[in-house]
Amino acid sequence: MNKLRFPKQGFYLVLLTGILFITVHARLMAAEKVKVVKLSHDQGFYKGPFTLTLRTSTPDANIRYTTNGSIPEENSGLVYSEPLTIGQTMVLRARAFKKGMPPSKVKTRTFLFPEDIIRQSPDGLPPEGFPFAWGPNRVDYGMDQRIVNDPAYRDEIIDGFKSLPAYSIVTEMKHLFDAEDGIYANARNDGREWERPASVELLHSDKRDGFQIDCGIRIRGGFSRMPNNPKHAFRLFFRKEYGDSKLKYRLFGKDGAKEFDNLDLRCSSNYSWHMGDPRGAMIRDQINRDLQLAMGQPAMRGYFCHLFINGHYWGLYNTCERPKAAYGESYFEGKKEDFDAIKVGKDEGGIMATDGNLDAWRKVYKMATAGVSTNDDYFSLQGKNADGSINPNGEPLIDMDNVIDYAMVIFYGGNLDAAITWFGGDRWHNNWHGIRNRSGDEGFKFFIWDAEHTFLVESMNKGLHEDRTGPFPAGQQFGSSNPQWLWQQCLENEEFRIRAADRTHELFYGEGLLTPEAVRATVAKRMHEIESAVICESARWGDAARRDNPLNRDDHWRREMHQILETYIPQRSDIVLSQLFRQGILPDFEPAVLSDENGKIEMSAAQGTIYYTLDGTDPRMIGGKPSPTAKVYKASFEPDQAIQIKSRVIYRNEWSTLSTLSN
Repeated sequence: MNKLRFPKQGFYLVLLTGILFITVHARLMAAEKVKVVKLSHDQGFYKGPFTLTLRTSTPDANIRYTTNGSIPEENSGLVYSEPLTIGQTMVLRARAFKKGMPPSKVKTRTFLFPEDIIRQSPDGLPPEGFPFAWGPNRVDYGMDQRIVNDPAYRDEIIDGFKSLPAYSIVTEMKHLFDAEDGIYANARNDGREWERPASVELLHSDKRDGFQIDCGIRIRGGFSRMPNNPKHAFRLFFRKEYGDSKLKYRLFGKDGAKEFDNLDLRCSSNYSWHMGDPRGAMIRDQINRDLQLAMGQPAMRGYFCHLFINGHYWGLYNTCERPKAAYGESYFEGKKEDFDAIKVGKDEGGIMATDGNLDAWRKVYKMATAGVSTNDDYFSLQGKNADGSINPNGEPLIDMDNVIDYAMVIFYGGNLDAAITWFGGDRWHNNWHGIRNRSGDEGFKFFIWDAEHTFLVESMNKGLHEDRTGPFPAGQQFGSSNPQWLWQQCLENEEFRIRAADRTHELFYGEGLLTPEAVRATVAKRMHEIESAVICESARWGDAARRDNPLNRDDHWRREMHQILETYIPQRSDIVLSQLFRQGILPDFEPAVLSDENGKIEMSAAQGTIYYTLDGTDPRMIGGKPSPTAKVYKASFEPDQAIQIKSRVIYRNEWSTLSTLSN
């Protein structure tokens, strides 16, 4: 009987093993995705047609592709059966399918042909898939052939497209233009629920490596969201739900961040061609950030680029970093969770924390409102003792050097819509960001943001002679407190005024960064960056609000740049100095003049007594007395070693700004 049972048991064992194998195999097949589609050519700029082949290493898999931004599905899209001839600007999304297996990831690639781009929608009508209108906008999609064929531009416009990097956003049309759910058609809506999936690529005409990454996309901005604005700005979010949780690419060079949680694609909406304003310089926002960065302060790095949406040219944009905790992690010591990032918002009646909390800023507001005329109060904001020394038990809340530089950029640019906004009757705040490491030793640092209402020779207010030095009423309530208000509060303190005066002299005299020569160089660099690309913007948007007389580079953009370079910059430094003098920041007498003639040090002053030091310390002590190491200058001398001389003049019990000389 046992002899009969063993074979039967063996049979069942073999059967069970077979079933188990089949089940495991099926599950493995189901878990394993079809291999991603590989393309014979990478994304980028192309001059002539080429043959594109698609393949996947998964045997017997079928490939489907689309050219309208939609994601290929098993029963949608075109079936790939033979190589494709690509001879015009195109976005291609490809995906491989095999029965019983999950489909491959979507492969997205953009191919740009500048010779084709300049002929896009020459009649202004929408390309296939794009709507005729959204909201009040009936959009002219065309590249204006009056600009394209103009003898002044036709030989340069192709170079204009190649002169800047290009970003390509690819997404389903419904995500943008659907009347109910499209983010472009409903631009005033914000928040996570108005984020849509997309692909973004960075393409370089010089064959430098770019990237492709799947992301979330939203409309960004304030005024730029208005329904009658045909050209909106975007914000990109990198999350695990789309693919990679971070963009790992050095967007802003070797000194910039290595990775990003999000990224802005900004466009000028104030003084913009798509809104019909001939004063469109397109660089105002970025040059203000450039000035802050040049001062040695943290600032939002940025550069200019072209943007394409599903292969259609969308115009000139400015990509830049965002002042959030991730920025702090990239550029300051500490982890993302260590930072408070604050800005104008709705959480506390006008202020919000995008990261961290508002606890530290509430302390700043309470202390600054109570007054900072005494050194106890002033230095307490910096986590210091009344003599300026570090208090090991103190809490650094404010970086005062940053506050001063931040204010100087606002004053120089005549910023109407900065931390204190003229558009709010100077009783409200706008466009400011601050970041603080709760475990750090420097306190809040503030960032220039959205600085379009600057460098105006002529404006709705005073233009060239605009005075933003205040004092203004904004900040009387916590909900309108801001770093420019903080500047005003700190002017009560003599040490702050001395510090501000020294920095003013450093910035506005000699080779200072706010002298006409230095500002001209900063502006000219950005001007040259976009000079050819402006032609492309003109062809796309120059006729958006001026059908009969399109805005163009030579008649409008160059005129505006000439106004900035030849009228604003040559006069603005002296105008701001006069404003600061009226504020009592600058003394009414000159500092000492130091010279080194063949190793002999000489000093001179029109009036007063010159005090100097040879060890690089300030001859004035906190509190106003001469430093014990300071000497009174009586005659020239020859030092026997390399030294750093610092000097001040005291006249009628007032100290001059600091003069420095290294021999």
